[in-house]
Amino acid sequence: MTVLPSRNQIDRFFLLSGLWAVLHVSVFTTEKAYSSLAVGLWTLATTVSYAFLYLLPAVIPGYLLHRWLTRRAATRAARVLLASVLIGLTGLIQILLFADRVIYEMYGFHINGFVVDLVLSPGGIASLGASRSTELTATLIVIALFGLQVATYLWTTRRVVCSARLPLRARWVLLAVLAFAVGERLAYGYSAAVNYQPILFASERYPFYLPTTFRKLASRLGVSLGDAMADGVHVKHSALSYPLVPLHIEPPVRPPNIVWLVAESLRFDLLDPAIMPSLWQFSEQALRLENHFSGGNATQMGIFSMFYGLYGNYWFPMLKAARSPLLMDVLQQQNYQFSLHTSTAFTYPPFDKTVFLKMNPADMHPLSDGPPAWERDRLNIDEILKFIDRRDANRPFMAYMFFEGTHANYTFPVDSVIARPYLDDFNYLSADFKGQMEQIKNRYLNAAHHVDRQIGRVIAHLRRQGLLDDTIVIVLGDHGEEFMERSNRWGHAAEFNRYQTSTPAVLWVPGEKPRVMSGISSHLDIPATLMPLLGVRNPAEDYSQGQNLLAPDFHREYAVAADWHRVAYLGEKFKIAFPINATGTVRMEVLDADDRPVADREQAKGEIRQETVEMMNNLTRFSRPRS
Repeated sequence: MTVLPSRNQIDRFFLLSGLWAVLHVSVFTTEKAYSSLAVGLWTLATTVSYAFLYLLPAVIPGYLLHRWLTRRAATRAARVLLASVLIGLTGLIQILLFADRVIYEMYGFHINGFVVDLVLSPGGIASLGASRSTELTATLIVIALFGLQVATYLWTTRRVVCSARLPLRARWVLLAVLAFAVGERLAYGYSAAVNYQPILFASERYPFYLPTTFRKLASRLGVSLGDAMADGVHVKHSALSYPLVPLHIEPPVRPPNIVWLVAESLRFDLLDPAIMPSLWQFSEQALRLENHFSGGNATQMGIFSMFYGLYGNYWFPMLKAARSPLLMDVLQQQNYQFSLHTSTAFTYPPFDKTVFLKMNPADMHPLSDGPPAWERDRLNIDEILKFIDRRDANRPFMAYMFFEGTHANYTFPVDSVIARPYLDDFNYLSADFKGQMEQIKNRYLNAAHHVDRQIGRVIAHLRRQGLLDDTIVIVLGDHGEEFMERSNRWGHAAEFNRYQTSTPAVLWVPGEKPRVMSGISSHLDIPATLMPLLGVRNPAEDYSQGQNLLAPDFHREYAVAADWHRVAYLGEKFKIAFPINATGTVRMEVLDADDRPVADREQAKGEIRQETVEMMNNLTRFSRPRS
């Protein structure tokens, strides 16, 4: 006769699953979390209460399903269904906790909107560039975690485990967890009121941690309040007003061709004769920007900022409104022919719904599958050179290329090796990042050297065809890449230090004298530089938050970069990241020029108060009240 597990057995299953979750969550903590009795007790309470909180998406439907099935005839199918749901949901939670821990240790942030978007968007997972060994390791870990839950279920549903000698009172477990939860809530609220940093900073290590603050109540009770650490801004975008006024265009008789080359994760110091000799030599004949910043620390904001000339936080309303960049609109109006290439996908980030929204799909050539990224880069350049040769010579053209070879895991052919030793098999899950970081970085340098060869092929072809006198050439990185130089992080999308936000920038404009610009410049300046060359007579502020790099009086006091939840002021003396519409533990960060935390935050903010006000006003400058 088929018998469903009893309520007591289900209680035991969830209790033991909760203990596995406690082990997962405890790995998020550090030695500092036990530096004092108060912080240690808070850490213990938070670890236990949040472990069981994370388990709720399995607990609630699990109990509901068990109750529903017990009111019906017990069948083999019912028992299998119950086991599948309990094991499946708890296993998935264990996997998500493990994945979050890996993401946090690598990049410094938890699973968030950026990560969810990466997983759900076509081409997102592929953009990670994981090696076969990484995929195999991840598969084995998933199997092991599900296997753990299978073993837990089989053990806890055995009759002998449910004997009277091992009584379990679920209500006492629940009360204990609630007591831990209330205690950590009160401790955090008090810490937030008096700015007790050990607990505030420790809370950041827990995924989806929800702060509880009662500063007003604390003030009424006479508690001396400290600085609010989570300074930030709330931005509500209304209807877009982009541009602020209609464009006035006097098209040139011979619009310039445009060749736009962007390399993934190409940071500023790669523009070096030993690493990228072709681009270095070309930069000696062009405008080289030596203190150039992306509009973000990840591809999405970086590409967006260079085409729209706007802060990265405008990505969201532009995507929602399905609004293409004015720069691309003007090119289409002037009958440009396009050849748009990427060695990843146009769907992640969804540039097919923003930057290239109005492009003819026949002009878009993603190459995201098949050979390794370095080979896809080379094949794409082959196609661009063919396009240049076969184009209609009576019409201007734009060729765009996004190189993927410099994206982790950094791929390159043997003949592009300039740095040894390098890690032969870069497995994200088993690599010793601190011990092997130099070998990982050498992979990156070799990949950059191969990308440089492809850039050199394009420049040489334009020169041979006599096209450089009629063609604007732009070479940028979408953002930078860090190898633990500043934040003990690898990669990008986590910090706003120079290694993650600053890229090479080389701009060739026919007729312009070669020169080096050592002051701050930004991806936001690209549209403001190109639009006048296309006959746009409006001042840049009508359609952009950038400036014309070719203007005699060009000068930037600071650059601005963004990610999903923050916008950052990047100046010569300070870098300040402000949370935007952020929930949880996202907080303001104030760094000096060398990316070290600033002790006197208020003094730093006071020194750039005028610039900060300007930046905050710009967050909504291209929005207008709804009618």
